[in-house]
Amino acid sequence: MIKEKAYAKINLGLDIIRKRSDGYHDIDTIMQTVSLYDDIYLKKHPGIIISCSDPNIPLHESNTAYKAAMAFFKKHRLDISQEGVHIIIEKHIPSQAGLGGGSSDAAAVLRGLNKLYCTNYGTSILGELALEVGSDVPFCINGGTQRARGRGEELTELPLFEKIYFVIAMPDEFVDTAHAYSLYKDGKSTFHPNIDSIETALNERNFKKLCTCLNNAFEELIFPEKPGIVKTKHDILDTGASAALMTGSGAAVYGIFDSQKKAQSAFTSLKGKYRVYLAKPLGGIF
Repeated sequence: MIKEKAYAKINLGLDIIRKRSDGYHDIDTIMQTVSLYDDIYLKKHPGIIISCSDPNIPLHESNTAYKAAMAFFKKHRLDISQEGVHIIIEKHIPSQAGLGGGSSDAAAVLRGLNKLYCTNYGTSILGELALEVGSDVPFCINGGTQRARGRGEELTELPLFEKIYFVIAMPDEFVDTAHAYSLYKDGKSTFHPNIDSIETALNERNFKKLCTCLNNAFEELIFPEKPGIVKTKHDILDTGASAALMTGSGAAVYGIFDSQKKAQSAFTSLKGKYRVYLAKPLGGIF
């Protein structure tokens, strides 16, 4: 049996550039792996079978872990009626949160199958398979701190900003990613975060500058529909966070802190109101 950790991600900045002719959107974002994770177990078994600790997660072809396994076996040219995989997912990352739980699970399946079947695929091939599954999955193959452009497949590695802490709060709201993107209208969105400035702050290890640069184009689109997310952001800021931001298309919001003590205090004060997680940034997996 192979075990993989599927780490969550947050977006330090996210801009929607344009809608593409293929129906996807070009984005410009900086993603950061954090220490919150799902546990993924894989063992050889005919077919593709998924078990999950969360009863709300689908166990069939719509599951990203299932799609990842299909992409892998197609590449490896295996007859899944004879050889396949049983995937066991222990969920800790909340769903429909913008934390990349499904994408990270899929990436963990690709990494795990690469070990289980001794295929020795490098990150380039795994990234190609990942893009067949979803736009955030290529980032999740290696994780760390990366700037992603295009659909998410154009990745540039950035330095890890250590000794900062995140408190992630999940409101009683959910956001469907497809619906969130449908709210974007080319030429009508006037707000575009400055992703270059976030990259500069990371390169300079400038915490104060980073906090002033954090921004997400989805907030402008989602907040009018989801007052609960807005309240969550205000509640995090009220704990003394240096900045707070919705991650991805929502619904989770995180606060950023320059000390573990401050983060722990915020975590404690928010714990009775929200599902809340204390996390730190992590470097790449490979």
